[in-house]
Amino acid sequence: MGAKLGQHFLIDEGVRDAIVAAAELDAGEQAVEIGPGKGILTRAILESGAKLIAVEMDGSLALALARRFSCEPRLRVIHSNFLKLDSSELGAQSVKFVANLPYAVGTPILQRILSRHLWTSAVLMFQKEVAERITAQPGGPDYGLLTLSTLLYAEAELLMEAPKTCFSPRPRVDSAVLRLRRRQAPLIVPYKMDSFFRVAKAAFSQRRKMAVTPLASALNIPKERVAEALRRCAISPSARAQEIPLEAYLKLPSELGIQ
Repeated sequence: MGAKLGQHFLIDEGVRDAIVAAAELDAGEQAVEIGPGKGILTRAILESGAKLIAVEMDGSLALALARRFSCEPRLRVIHSNFLKLDSSELGAQSVKFVANLPYAVGTPILQRILSRHLWTSAVLMFQKEVAERITAQPGGPDYGLLTLSTLLYAEAELLMEAPKTCFSPRPRVDSAVLRLRRRQAPLIVPYKMDSFFRVAKAAFSQRRKMAVTPLASALNIPKERVAEALRRCAISPSARAQEIPLEAYLKLPSELGIQ
């Protein structure tokens, strides 16, 4: 895979050990590593006693990994693009994800993980700015749709930063490690997902304006009605999209009559 998908191989053993420790793996637990590359995390995960499924889309890297750990019965290497992988390949048991994600596909991989039912936690390395968007708080410049879509399914915390010197080839940007813990159930039922994202995307379509304006325009609803819906959600009509907390976004579709 190399750097063509933004894959920069982790070489710092301290960061590696911190990632595996944060994953809290017990002997016999099932872990899944996405993009194992040359196997620095792979070895440390196996040393925890966990079973491991390593999904690698680069054929030469997958073959080299399988050969390197050919005597390890707890490892199964799957040569596949994780975004196209049939979920049945990961088995019917709940898993823990551990990965240094390629920059170019980190966000779609996260969305794929979030939509999966059978997982309990994930310790993932992202480009630092993406990690900051995932864990952003309302009112900040990084708070947006990625924050909301993550919060629906999981609680996320930023564990540590990893400077560019921790990787080879060295990237142009720093990275950060997040831990996500899956909620017992999403904060919104499946049939309401479309209306939730319709409203949220409308609000964030013009971040610099008061949310009442893009909401009214995109949803074809009078401004006065949008303002009143915001008030019923305890939000000022002068608030911008990034100032509205998740709790209010969860209420807004019904207040606006969006089905």
